[in-house]
Amino acid sequence: MVSRIRTLPILSIATILCVLALVGSSLCFSGCRRNEALYEPGAMVGELAPDVSLVDMAGRQVVLSQFRGQKVLLAFWASWCPPCQTEMSSLQRLHDNPAVGNLKILAVNVGESKEQIASFVARQQLSLPILIDAEGIVQKRYGVNQLPIVFLVDGQGIIVARHFGLRDWNSRDVITELNQFGRE
Repeated sequence: MVSRIRTLPILSIATILCVLALVGSSLCFSGCRRNEALYEPGAMVGELAPDVSLVDMAGRQVVLSQFRGQKVLLAFWASWCPPCQTEMSSLQRLHDNPAVGNLKILAVNVGESKEQIASFVARQQLSLPILIDAEGIVQKRYGVNQLPIVFLVDGQGIIVARHFGLRDWNSRDVITELNQFGRE
């Protein structure tokens, strides 16, 4: 009887810890969500990427179509999203990697002020191009309701892939994929 009483609380604690672990891992692997409002179906693989115009951190206008002829990695992120924080470091390393040719990385921050973004960029020592979508207009056009998410766009402006959630952009397989896409 005594051993049964002692094991019951231990089983309850173990159950609670398992549930917490499952919830935590689902957040890590599924990405972050905020503002669950209904979005347009958005950009689809195989279709022309919506041509969008955003301002970068220096105040310059950047238009997606100006990169026709180049492959583009369009990454949507926010500084409050833990998987995004990790992915931005990975994207910075990719940006600095000479093994990847003819790829333009554009990191679209969603829903934050220039000051919030600048603080994060300084802490993370990022130099890749950061675009500001403070009102979420581009986010809605692309149908983004989960972060991080990346769209790969070929030189003709066609979306060739869409990746949800955290990804290591510097793995050998990913580098091979990035160098191959657009050659088909």
